[in-house]
Amino acid sequence: MRTQLSILMPTFNDDCCESVMELARQALEIKELQFEILIGDDGSDNAEIADRNSQCTAIHTCRYIRKNENIGRAAIRNLLAREARFDWLLFVDSGMGIIRDDFIKTYLTTDDEPVYGGYVVSTDEHEKLQSNLRYLYEMAAVEQHKAENRAKRPNHDFHTSNFLVSRSLFLKYPLDERFRQYGYEDVFWGKQLSEAGIAIHHIANPIAFDHFETNEKFLDKTEEGLRTLHQFRDELDGYSRLLKTAKIVEKLHLKKLCAKFFAKKQQEWRKNLCGSPSLRLFKYYKLFYLLSL
Repeated sequence: MRTQLSILMPTFNDDCCESVMELARQALEIKELQFEILIGDDGSDNAEIADRNSQCTAIHTCRYIRKNENIGRAAIRNLLAREARFDWLLFVDSGMGIIRDDFIKTYLTTDDEPVYGGYVVSTDEHEKLQSNLRYLYEMAAVEQHKAENRAKRPNHDFHTSNFLVSRSLFLKYPLDERFRQYGYEDVFWGKQLSEAGIAIHHIANPIAFDHFETNEKFLDKTEEGLRTLHQFRDELDGYSRLLKTAKIVEKLHLKKLCAKFFAKKQQEWRKNLCGSPSLRLFKYYKLFYLLSL
């Protein structure tokens, strides 16, 4: 069993104290484990939440690192890895819930690396969230999130929200800091590892997706992610089904027509998605938005 662990939690405007306390509790119960918890605040502009997170330093071996400006999802994770003291790194996103009592122990007893534990969608407010686009989107992908299905495309189905890796491997293959805006830094990392002959291993050791932003905010994030996908479309070739579909449309010389159509329909579609959303319409929205860039 591994006996050294740096738990790294990047955060932006998320109260992470509850997760930090649970992770510390589990780590303290494992005999002979040397561990630390590093919170990396990537320029949170919510002063109240930032202040609460800074108080997590009262928790055993917890350090709080705050950047004055947002440096991006890739850069904050790379910074935490450089600051880490121990040989093994466990990345856990701050906006997720710790739901397994053996979460840390499961990672410590696996022989592989890097290892992705996945996530599950909390259904505690299922009825209340029937008009929440993010909830509906995540629920539609429940089967895809299962370890046996992720393992079929190991370096494609990966997220930085919950994974274990050696510090030496991560520092050799850091996240690409050109990905400053939302999305796809994890996809590109999977591609980098694949090209280096390194497969990502998949286990069922999930955290919980239990915070669902408003439809409007989710659409804003989606659009930001699509702009990232467009910016790095050549480098992400083969790692995005949406990009593959868009390229087919382009080969049929229909891109301009689709962009013109979307210019007329975007506001109407966006209004519908912010009201009573349809996942089918959401798929069309993403494709046409990408084609309009």
